[in-house]
Amino acid sequence: MDLDWENMSEEDKLEAMKNSLLSSKEKKEEKFIDNLMTSLEKNDFTVVASADLNHQEKLQQAQLKLAEKSIILAHRFNPLLKEYVASKEQKIMNDKFAIIKSKKASMEEMSEKYRACFNFWINAEEDVHIKVSQSSTQLGKINVLDAFALTFFSILTNRRQPGDNMLQLLITGCNSCGKTMIFENPLLEVSHMVTTEKGVSRFNFEAKSTMLLHDVNLTNLIKSSDCDRLKAIARGEPVPAKTHGSVQTVPSVFTVITSNQRLFTHTFSTLEKSRRSFTKVYKSDIKPTKNIHPGDIAAVQARFMEAFVRSRPEIDEMYIPQSENFERKHAIAGLFEEIVNILSKHNKSDFKSQYYYLYPIGGLCKHLCLMPKESNQKLRDLLFNLMDRYDLDDEQVESCCKDMSVVLKFE
Repeated sequence: MDLDWENMSEEDKLEAMKNSLLSSKEKKEEKFIDNLMTSLEKNDFTVVASADLNHQEKLQQAQLKLAEKSIILAHRFNPLLKEYVASKEQKIMNDKFAIIKSKKASMEEMSEKYRACFNFWINAEEDVHIKVSQSSTQLGKINVLDAFALTFFSILTNRRQPGDNMLQLLITGCNSCGKTMIFENPLLEVSHMVTTEKGVSRFNFEAKSTMLLHDVNLTNLIKSSDCDRLKAIARGEPVPAKTHGSVQTVPSVFTVITSNQRLFTHTFSTLEKSRRSFTKVYKSDIKPTKNIHPGDIAAVQARFMEAFVRSRPEIDEMYIPQSENFERKHAIAGLFEEIVNILSKHNKSDFKSQYYYLYPIGGLCKHLCLMPKESNQKLRDLLFNLMDRYDLDDEQVESCCKDMSVVLKFE
């Protein structure tokens, strides 16, 4: 019998495919389990107060009843019973609750909100201080604010290349200061959240491009056996790690760490009402101890750019999302023109590492499709200007054009 696939609903298509995949024997087995559980729930099972006890009790009674019917069937169908009971309990629990979602803001609105929040945060000189160990040696002629924005955008949009010689990000300071809202939430889609607890699979990145350590204790991180691994990952080097009892190599991934502790010593200049200025120093929380070698502290400092937040930056409430979180696409679209402007005011010779401009240019080209259609042509022209400004070779330009879906003919 030929089925009219074009006029069938998605549910009907799935049902038809299921019936074609299952053999008649498998269909009978499934029906047998369903009848067994229906009979059990009608006659023998009494609901108790705890959902967990319900699940355990129902499974035990089903196993006993099946064993009474046939030991062979009980042995064969035990895994199926567990899945059936778990699925049924999940459906029962779902039916007990209302599910209602707020109306989502538009892409343009969320992107504009993100742009405002990011700029309020990064330009709050009284509240936020960004520091690296050796600015001129590590960043060249670009200032630390531009370097921070370029690095964050690079992490959002690129897969890391070995030997990029880029600093990784460390965001520290007080609670509820925007670390999660502005930085972690947009990164969740492409990040593997690593814990500092012992055990395997912590470094099983699979396809993820970023290692995210959320609110960790920096002291424990630097004095642990993972310190050498952290330094190597931050440098973009391949690192062997134990995963499910075997060893696999951690690929080159970006690193983002948030913490309440400071890695660097930060100094703020504050202007009093009397117009007299004074400095406030916040010393590093990481000190050399019996278990923390000064060399390890210096090595970690040499691989990270730290944004320390001493107090929550003032962000207009109208820009803070109330019923949803910022996503990766909002951050990319919100920062798009900001990154173009930063790159447009610098030259190739200003950067110590080529990847400080290669990553952002590649990310801009790859995600041009997120921007409003009416601005696409203008932005595309700006991107070609950046490719020329930074002297990208034919292969690099071709890769960027492919991401923009532009066919380029070389003479």
